[in-house]
Amino acid sequence: MTTHTRLEDTTLAALISSKICHDLAGQIGAINNGLELLEEENDEDTRYYALELIQNSAKAAWAQLDFHRLAFGASSSLGAVVPLGQVEQVARRYIENNKRRVHWQSNLQDIDKENGRLLLAVLSVALTSLPAGGDFYVGIQGTSAGARTPARFKLGIICKGRSARIQEGVAEIFAGKEAKVTDTKLVVAYYASRLAAQGHYKISATKDGDDAVYTVEPK
Repeated sequence: MTTHTRLEDTTLAALISSKICHDLAGQIGAINNGLELLEEENDEDTRYYALELIQNSAKAAWAQLDFHRLAFGASSSLGAVVPLGQVEQVARRYIENNKRRVHWQSNLQDIDKENGRLLLAVLSVALTSLPAGGDFYVGIQGTSAGARTPARFKLGIICKGRSARIQEGVAEIFAGKEAKVTDTKLVVAYYASRLAAQGHYKISATKDGDDAVYTVEPK
């Protein structure tokens, strides 16, 4: 087995920054369109539509920023341990809509911040498995962080929906095989693989019948 080419940290940072900008561009553009409508239109129905567009887009942009802050950020205000309930709320706001649903089960109250980043990164990759929407079943097991024993966890994500798939290149990156990461399409999978290696975890992406399945397990 060959290992994938390691990206320079500056290249990884640039690709992640590009992904965040790309994800936010649509929502910020919609807010701008709503503001322009408010400036130009006097029709009450149009102005109501503009306000609704601004409100919905602002909520979506905030959900994306909150997710990216926890998944990719290094805020010292969060501390070394993060309440798992907070991670769940952030994930739900980011993923759920009228086409996507999250089913969450865990025996943990808290999670190490680095493990939380890994969890959200893998969940972000899993999101690409159901482009038409569906159900994400998230199961987390492990031990809470202690003074002497580092926290370890297991993660399983089952993606159920029409045409569930594993994005090309993801399984290879998770397995440590040679894979080129030259744009934002695979950068989160690569970021997750780096986090997993750093935390001594094994990650995988496989098809199980009609479902796409992602796992994280301690080595």
